[in-house]
Amino acid sequence: MAQLSSHSKYSSTNKALVFQKVAIFIDAENIELSGLKHHEARTDYKKILDQVGDREIIRILYYKPEYKEISKDFEAFWSGLGGEIRRPSKNADTFLVIDAVTLADKIDVAIILGGDKDFLPLVWYLRSRGTRVEIWSWPEATSPEVKEAADYYYPISKDFLVQSNRSGGRKKPLQRKKTTKKKV
Repeated sequence: MAQLSSHSKYSSTNKALVFQKVAIFIDAENIELSGLKHHEARTDYKKILDQVGDREIIRILYYKPEYKEISKDFEAFWSGLGGEIRRPSKNADTFLVIDAVTLADKIDVAIILGGDKDFLPLVWYLRSRGTRVEIWSWPEATSPEVKEAADYYYPISKDFLVQSNRSGGRKKPLQRKKTTKKKV
């Protein structure tokens, strides 16, 4: 297992990986609740996706149970990224696993945003099929076994939070060094 720094671009760390086909599977409950619980802020998905680098993203799948609210603004933002939203009636893990298994032969890399131990058999399966598995998650909410089983573990840091104004106003992303991106 290798651990990547959350401060460097993935593509600049591993330039040989630029031509990989990547699918991103997001366990929204795990990522969002962990960001709120441990850091009292929302996760900035745009910043996370920027870290994929120059690799070809062929699918971005976001899994959140239908009984959990998703705003129209978020749906529009996600659609603008080219992402898809999956809304199972209950736990989203099964949907994520089925989609990852189905896509395994079409991708080089599966990025799983979520650190649940429930994904351990999926990690083993994908790796047995020759698919590189990267786990990107909040360290405080990630199983050590999942970190060890993955090809790469990428710890999400406070750099990937949407910060709110002290005045109680609308939330805005952290300041970017190079360019200003669309607010979420």
